[in-house]
Amino acid sequence: MKSTFGILCFFILSYACMGQDKGALKSDFYKNFVKPPQQARPKIYWWWLNGDVDTVRLKEELRAMKNAGISGVDIFEIGVSADDNPGGMIKAGPPFMGPGFLKSLKVALDEAYKLDMEAGMSVASSWNAGGSWVKPEHAAKTLYSSKTELGPASEKGVKLPFPEISPNDPRGRSRLISYDPDKRPVYYQEVTVLAIPKSGREYLDTTDIVDVTSFFDKKTEKLNWLPASGNWEIYRYICANSGEHLFLPSPNSVGPIIDHYDSLATAEHLRYFIDRLKPLVGGNFSRSALKYLYLASYEATDFAWSAGVPEKFLSLNGYPVQKFIPALFNGKKYRPEIMENFRHDLRKTFSEMMISNHYQKAKEICNANGLKIISEAGGPGVYNIPVETLKALGALDIPRGEFWHKTVNADKDGIDKIWLVKEIAAASHIYKQGIVEEEAFTTTKSWQESPAELKIIADRAFCEGMNRLVIHGFPHNPKRDMLPGIGYFAGIHYNDKQTWWPAAKPFHDYLARISYVLQNARFVADVLYYYGEDIPNLVPPKNTRFTAGKGYDYEIINTEVMLRDLKVANREWVLPGVGRYKVLSIGSGNRIGPEVKKRLAEWQKQGGVIAELDIAQLLKTPPDFQYKNEAAGTLDFIHYQKESLDFYLVRNTTGKWISEHCRFRQSNAKPEIWDPVSGEAYAIDSYKNDSNFTDMDIILPPFGSSFVVFDKNPASPAGTSGGNVSYYFSAPNQTDTLKTKWQVAFSEKRGGPKSVEMNTLQSWTKSEVDGLRYYSGSATYTTKFDIDKESKKSARRIFLDLGDLSAIATVWVNGKPLGTTWTPPFRYEISGAMKTGQNDLKIEIGNNWSNRIIGDAVLNQQYASTNLKTSSWGKNGMPWNKTALTPSGLFGPVTILYY
Repeated sequence: MKSTFGILCFFILSYACMGQDKGALKSDFYKNFVKPPQQARPKIYWWWLNGDVDTVRLKEELRAMKNAGISGVDIFEIGVSADDNPGGMIKAGPPFMGPGFLKSLKVALDEAYKLDMEAGMSVASSWNAGGSWVKPEHAAKTLYSSKTELGPASEKGVKLPFPEISPNDPRGRSRLISYDPDKRPVYYQEVTVLAIPKSGREYLDTTDIVDVTSFFDKKTEKLNWLPASGNWEIYRYICANSGEHLFLPSPNSVGPIIDHYDSLATAEHLRYFIDRLKPLVGGNFSRSALKYLYLASYEATDFAWSAGVPEKFLSLNGYPVQKFIPALFNGKKYRPEIMENFRHDLRKTFSEMMISNHYQKAKEICNANGLKIISEAGGPGVYNIPVETLKALGALDIPRGEFWHKTVNADKDGIDKIWLVKEIAAASHIYKQGIVEEEAFTTTKSWQESPAELKIIADRAFCEGMNRLVIHGFPHNPKRDMLPGIGYFAGIHYNDKQTWWPAAKPFHDYLARISYVLQNARFVADVLYYYGEDIPNLVPPKNTRFTAGKGYDYEIINTEVMLRDLKVANREWVLPGVGRYKVLSIGSGNRIGPEVKKRLAEWQKQGGVIAELDIAQLLKTPPDFQYKNEAAGTLDFIHYQKESLDFYLVRNTTGKWISEHCRFRQSNAKPEIWDPVSGEAYAIDSYKNDSNFTDMDIILPPFGSSFVVFDKNPASPAGTSGGNVSYYFSAPNQTDTLKTKWQVAFSEKRGGPKSVEMNTLQSWTKSEVDGLRYYSGSATYTTKFDIDKESKKSARRIFLDLGDLSAIATVWVNGKPLGTTWTPPFRYEISGAMKTGQNDLKIEIGNNWSNRIIGDAVLNQQYASTNLKTSSWGKNGMPWNKTALTPSGLFGPVTILYY
């Protein structure tokens, strides 16, 4: 901290000015920033594992969420694997959507409505969409084939065998297919019969293939065709159910997935839900907490087909698909360039069918019934994605992506494939949906995280455009006293059994404040990036495969919106109601169709600037945000605008204090600071601006973030208030380190000692006492400290700095509660709480559950009880007794700071 002397810090403010303006100049926008509305608050996945629920606990959990600042839930009924259910710990509940389930669901929805919380619901037990009610004609389909050889000696009227259906699906499970008495699928359709000559040529030419479907008698299954000469192979292709299961259903809810490319299958599936949900809400969803239905990401593994594919393929691509069907079984039969074009055309066909017949149809049905549809329609990229992602996301009411915590799933270039934020933000912007929703903090690590750690990746996601979190997730626990309780293998077990849950609301307030600004202002970028016509066309994380250059940001556009909405005006690219851009980048190597090429040429004649790679040279405008040591990559930002206000969210990407000289492309605007941790706003006196830029120095704590707000109407600033931000970040006049003894009380029920005396503050994990070393829960530190009369008299303001700690702290001075601190700097103003002479200090610290579970595994004890046998999931899952302990407790040094 002493190194900050002499630095012009943008947090150093005019204290007298703050006092005069306190509370007088806050706008409605700022008031909502301080106390964000429900829509800005985080939601949460509510896992109903195995469908085993307790209605009393459902109500308790909802109240716990409401008290913690959570605005709503997405109810997600799902199964658990045998490995995650030792001894049948998690019972098998009633069938999903059956009478027993609906009874519990009504209790949850009624309670949520009383609490003014919103609810969504996944339309499957696990995923993909489907269930036991799905009829064969509406279930997922694939192609099967049989082969018959014909030669010169063959007789006319050969019977073609019915294609063999393998007993297991690609995941090794028996196919869920209904068969008739003849042991044939209840549902199947003949697709085509092809005759292919046997030749020694390397590649097959479609002109050699003869479509002999018209010679095939479906009733007798005989082919009344013979070749004029040579040996031929006759392939009979049928479309029948793939029998693919729901991914991980509860034990009594096993069923097939639906045909996602058939609008009738989607319609029947959604109507099944609505017909059973309406009675629970008195026939009117507007009088219920239930506002959304949710389609999880498409993660089917079998090759898909649907009865409408041939017709749709022909209408989209201008040639029939039939002669290319052999390529689906062996693509090497065709020349590579032919296969590349065919694959694209087939993907385009499936994409258009899924978007119109699944996502748009689901939206149509939901909206007609007063509900909205949400889906992860664009990913994640580790699975088979059959759609053009931006268009699919744009077909929804609310698009959703996901990002993970403590998990790396990188491609060959080291780019994280499951960081889907920029993609979702772009879709929401260009389709004007307003909400950029993210399944947040998914992980396969268990009970090893704190709000401070989660903040780091939340801030990264905010700087890519996220504006609402759906925290993944809250496992419902039927048993109140089982600690830490049952958990789902993925997710952060974010429920009321977390050790730090009672102190989590300030973290949720933080997330909501940033979300509010980003929901209610417009994203600003200089570059518009056209991502071409490849399918799938996943958008990687910001500034990875594409970047507009340091200090610039970019929006992404697809073909549909480009051809429908994009204009050139005054040499700028304009998306009405979305934004204006200096340059349109078409990338390098992207597939671009003839219609887009024609329009690009027209726009270029109108003055539109088009770039492939040399974006910076064509921008001809300085960066929106710059800082002196850009090469270090220490800062990240995103820029939003609301009428006269410009918001720059600036984040420190490092675990160290930083000081940077920053330049914003803002002129004639008075800057302020809006602090999302405290909710306070401050006018800035120490800055320099001219007709183009505003310069100021920024000091940020480890992984710190804040809004720099520019008001173009300085006569009516957004808001100023008295507070302590300037003192958080500037050097004090005097620092006194507490060198007292600490009495620390633990819970014996958690295996801890009743009380210990500490002369030195350090992590509990360094103790030789097992009960302290492996302790998880809350511990209360108490001590006394003195404030001398002269120090108190000479200081305008006095602060308590806790130094370092893990994971969260709540503080009292002389019995006065000062609130919770959860992210650096761990500081409180104590000017009004302390007194001259001796003062009492109490600090309650909560850590994570993992240490106690590790201790139980090492010591063969059972202070903790859970179904999860390892601390991480997967083939390399780490056993608890091999897992590293997480530093815990108050580390200090604890100091008194005088200003």
